[in-house]
Amino acid sequence: MILEIQHETAIEYSQPVSEWLCELRMEPISDASQRCHSFQISLGRPASIASYVDGFGNRVHHFNLLRPPKMLRILAASVVETDEGGVGPLASQVIFPEQEPADAWNLPLEAVDYLPLRGPVRGSALLEPLLLQLRPPPRVRVGIWVCQVAEHIRSRFEYARDVTDATSPIDHLLQHGKGVCQDFTHLMIAVLRSFGVPARYVSGYIHRPNKESQSHAWCEVWLPDVGWTGFDPTNGCPVNRDFVKTAVGRDFSDVPPNKGTYRGAGDEKIEVRVATRTLDRLPSLSWHDQLAPLDVPAHSVLRTAPVYADDMEIQQQ
Repeated sequence: MILEIQHETAIEYSQPVSEWLCELRMEPISDASQRCHSFQISLGRPASIASYVDGFGNRVHHFNLLRPPKMLRILAASVVETDEGGVGPLASQVIFPEQEPADAWNLPLEAVDYLPLRGPVRGSALLEPLLLQLRPPPRVRVGIWVCQVAEHIRSRFEYARDVTDATSPIDHLLQHGKGVCQDFTHLMIAVLRSFGVPARYVSGYIHRPNKESQSHAWCEVWLPDVGWTGFDPTNGCPVNRDFVKTAVGRDFSDVPPNKGTYRGAGDEKIEVRVATRTLDRLPSLSWHDQLAPLDVPAHSVLRTAPVYADDMEIQQQ
């Protein structure tokens, strides 16, 4: 399937800002299940945009604006070709070992960093009852258990916005019973890592035919016979061709789509819009010059309280 993706971020300041620095992790990854054919960033004013690859293999674009306007618009547009989704966790035939999986599986170096509990994926007294319920039974196939963990989270917790934020630890979801995709993903990662199974956070998009598309998060687990494979605890399904991956990391703090620092004081408001559509064929090289305006509502809004410090950092999912 060929998808065109538009991700628009509108940033508004109540007072003039003297300087703004920004990092974007919005360029889709090219791997075995998807290929990014084109990517374009458009700003509301001229800027020199540079890029680098971070320690997790994500493409990061960054730029600096002096005296930016009070209203700034960033549009990241891409054309991605996705496959059916590849091998899911259920394809794994590996049985849960009697010893720690990390010891039994001879993990590759790339998977070792996805074992410790850290940041929002932290150990917690609130997590312990859930770990008792989800402890893998003897001789269970690991892939089946991974799907059971995701289904347990999907069925026991409610999807609700404005209950948590980008920095919320799993304690907030466990306490309130409500959260969004990043909370569900953090909790699934915490459970898998608690039993020695490498798991990582994936940031990207989900294309929903005849529905509003959106930025999204899900989990990838490393299994010895299939490698990295994705499962979405929010929707309770393996990753398929409707999912587009933009970045991977240990948790959300490694992969925020938009991370920036500005110098100034006052209120900041951020609105985000995402739109996807399927294409019959790959477009021309100048496809981004004919992009139609996004006709979708803002699906997330962040407002900062009045501040009078020199710098303010923002991260937005």
